[in-house]
Amino acid sequence: METKSIVTRLFIVSEWITRIAFLNLIWLLFNLPIFYLSFHLFVSTLSQQLLAIVSLIAVLSPLLLFPSTTALFGVARKWVQGELGVKLLPSFWKLYKENYLRSLLGGIAFTIVWLFLILDFYYFSTIKSPIYYLFLVVALFMVVITINFFSLSVHYEGTLFQTMKNAFLLTLGRPVHTLGIAFISIACFYISFNLLPFLLFLGFGSLCAYGSFFIFHRGVTPAA
Repeated sequence: METKSIVTRLFIVSEWITRIAFLNLIWLLFNLPIFYLSFHLFVSTLSQQLLAIVSLIAVLSPLLLFPSTTALFGVARKWVQGELGVKLLPSFWKLYKENYLRSLLGGIAFTIVWLFLILDFYYFSTIKSPIYYLFLVVALFMVVITINFFSLSVHYEGTLFQTMKNAFLLTLGRPVHTLGIAFISIACFYISFNLLPFLLFLGFGSLCAYGSFFIFHRGVTPAA
């Protein structure tokens, strides 16, 4: 009986690993041009080249990153709600198409905000101003607001403006859950880039989406 229990647990773990890795690979595939440019962003040293790469990423993000990440969170939502047997590629593609225009428009707004934030962050870091740390905190809040936008987009119906406003209010109004989502994001980023680089391909996006939506869902779902 004990051996059977161990085998069952190993099977469940292997199922989850496969699920997380496959979903992450689908998400990466939909964002291949952005991740290719991001790689060159880290290895390039010429300022003009960096500006061109950032501009291209900014143009492509609303078109590719935001719709695909919304679909990623949509699948994560199904997992959190117990729908573990969903077919990943058909579900992802369906969510991608259904939310494309909304995610595109939201992505344009968020990309503009992120561009201003990144440029200010870069400027104050180069002149070694203490304001740099303020922008660091603001950037962390923007990460959580953006994640809440994805979660709200797949969990509730509403206008784009309502969703964006609610993402902002939710981030400010629920500090415990905001800290939880921030911790998940930082942990996924740190582990993937510093400890286990293979997670960039086999888990970074899907793990972050699942963990973030899990915390979001706990925060917005009334206790039984």
